[in-house]
Amino acid sequence: MISEIAAGIVTYNPDLEKIKDKIEQLEDRVGRIYIVDNASDNISEIQDLCEEIGRRSVALIENDSNKGIAAALNQIMSAADEDDFNWVLLLDDDSMVSGKMVDELYEGTGYKDIGIVCPRIKDLNTGRYISNKGERRDKLKKRFQLLESCITSGSLVSVDAWFAVGGYDEYLFMDFVDFDFCIRLRKEHYRIIQKNNLVMEHELGKTEMRRLLVKKTEVMNHNADRKYYITRNRIYCEYKYNGRFGLRNAAGVVKALILIICFEDDKAAKVKAVLKGVRDGKKDGKKLTVRGR
Repeated sequence: MISEIAAGIVTYNPDLEKIKDKIEQLEDRVGRIYIVDNASDNISEIQDLCEEIGRRSVALIENDSNKGIAAALNQIMSAADEDDFNWVLLLDDDSMVSGKMVDELYEGTGYKDIGIVCPRIKDLNTGRYISNKGERRDKLKKRFQLLESCITSGSLVSVDAWFAVGGYDEYLFMDFVDFDFCIRLRKEHYRIIQKNNLVMEHELGKTEMRRLLVKKTEVMNHNADRKYYITRNRIYCEYKYNGRFGLRNAAGVVKALILIICFEDDKAAKVKAVLKGVRDGKKDGKKLTVRGR
């Protein structure tokens, strides 16, 4: 066990077998496991599971409504801070975890100014490696490499760094939460590093590879709510850091609409959600530029 490390899992109507597997893999490797539940329909079963296999090692924090990923992550990090842990391994319920993962990531904490240590990511649906932003293939033979950003799940996060940047932005609710957090870490001169020989399998929605004209592209098949937050937060973050809604993000919105129309079901609801996301992202993003944030 590495006593200065805790683990944190955010749940919302989770697959109990997946949660049970994570607890069993991690309970002997970390000091405590925090589960923050965002008002799951199966909360009584989650309570029973935590009571059954983790009386001492698992702390369940129950929210009376879905407060979103960012708020739940802040609850995990705050609880770990109060319990004097220095690092927290953050996980989604759809990530595959092994006990050795803790030891592998911990190797990176000895470097200076580390905010996050993360693994490489492999999509369970397509079998493809998903590059973290800034990953360079020519550096994959090294033990570690420096990144620009990484996804939240599988990341070993410094409690001190989390505190220094003011935590996760709860406005974002879900999507772009990790991207935003990593930008603020780097602004405060913290580093994000990847353990190159450690691969975590992670389910990225219900991803399919489909051919659009002459090129294959990923179709994520997110529901309408996720489409809304992805679009809104993409635009909001563009205003937050660049003060504008640029052509690259406009192209991203157009591509999302094309993929919905060509390949996805529930087309009308998803198109409506994307357009609402554009409206709200621009409206709330412009408020940031007025305040000079």
